[in-house]
Amino acid sequence: MEPMTINYLAVIVAAIVYLIIGWLWYAPLFGAAWMKAIGKTKEQVAAGASAANYIIALVTSFVACYGIARVMLWYGDVSVRGGILVGVLVGVCFVLTSMFVNDTFEKRPTGLTFINVLYHLVSMVVAGIILGVWH
Repeated sequence: MEPMTINYLAVIVAAIVYLIIGWLWYAPLFGAAWMKAIGKTKEQVAAGASAANYIIALVTSFVACYGIARVMLWYGDVSVRGGILVGVLVGVCFVLTSMFVNDTFEKRPTGLTFINVLYHLVSMVVAGIILGVWH
């Protein structure tokens, strides 16, 4: 039996989709609520944007998608079902818990925490689906 390997093209595509979801999430969908929660205007957010921010976001999205692919292999279910399960598991057990602890001690608004956590949870589930379909 041939060992399963990671499809790096699928990981790259999933990472790009992760960024596209971020653009949708923080622009048309929840942009106004997010900016209000962080206390910034659209102009302030735009002024702080740089190419480096997007490169960092792409690299970290790639690492997250690689991790999802790796966990799917370890779990032994490289399928849509496995991708959804791993995406939810990673999103809830690592992202949700870490962000809630940080945001609690930083006294950040709970609404901001939910916006950020749900972005990563949705993105990780979608990445898991992409990786499960394209194995």
